[in-house]
Amino acid sequence: MNRIFSLLSLILFAGLIFTSCTKDDDEPVLPVIAFEQKPGLVTGDITAAYGDTLYFGIILQGNGTDNLIKFEIKANGNVIHESTLNTQNHTFGFYTVKGPNPEDVWSFAVTDAAGNRREETITITGEFGPVNNYTAILMGAQSNANTQSFLSLRDNKATTYFQAEAFQNQAKIDMLCYFEGGQMFLASPGGNVAGIFTGATAPENYTTRNLTQFVKTTFSAADFDNANTDALLYYGYSLAPPSIKAGGLLKDDVYAFLTHNGFTGLFKVLDVNGNASGTLKIDIKIVKEMPVGKSLEFHVY
Repeated sequence: MNRIFSLLSLILFAGLIFTSCTKDDDEPVLPVIAFEQKPGLVTGDITAAYGDTLYFGIILQGNGTDNLIKFEIKANGNVIHESTLNTQNHTFGFYTVKGPNPEDVWSFAVTDAAGNRREETITITGEFGPVNNYTAILMGAQSNANTQSFLSLRDNKATTYFQAEAFQNQAKIDMLCYFEGGQMFLASPGGNVAGIFTGATAPENYTTRNLTQFVKTTFSAADFDNANTDALLYYGYSLAPPSIKAGGLLKDDVYAFLTHNGFTGLFKVLDVNGNASGTLKIDIKIVKEMPVGKSLEFHVY
């Protein structure tokens, strides 16, 4: 009886070994995704400022049997790149520029001929700069004798000037307000504003004419209010070619701008009293750092 029991136990043990070996043998061998370990390349999760250029080097390796047939890159769930392959090895290099998102998740996936799939991700967290906030800035149009028409955004403050004062501080003047053709405008001394203000202190008589350029955005008033870092400011200015004037201003319009000395900002229109003696009220957000960034990009190299 003991001999029979021992024999049955041995058979059962051998069956377990065979089953275990068979399971291991059937386990699929997935392809490999690796990131090139070279100076200057992104190899894992990092932080980046808006406008930083990020370089990636991707290495794909098959399992030695099943060729790689598909390679895909996604950014925040959106397909950025797809390749059809038929190889055991593949390398791919690209660069991107950090956009305004607080976080970007890049995913890299490769599939082989047997359907085996591997995916790896890298997260780029935004490390954005601070902004100065200036609220309820009231400016008068050219015939308003009671409200300043000229604005300086220097020395981490917003300062308004009457026309005569502005002439004495012309190197500091970044914007001016005027009414023409039924529309309220913001422009700058370098923006070809002539025949609007009168007298010897008119902007066309400046010897220093700072140029501020403007881009009308599609941002909502809430977007402006929530812009607590420099990312949306830089992004807004990158959306379209700039103009030397912001015209036809209406309540809740949001414009991006770039001052003569390289500071990017946004302004939101709070109120418009549209006539030559009228007023314009705006909020402004402007970067504390100077570099101008770029929007999110993808480039193969």
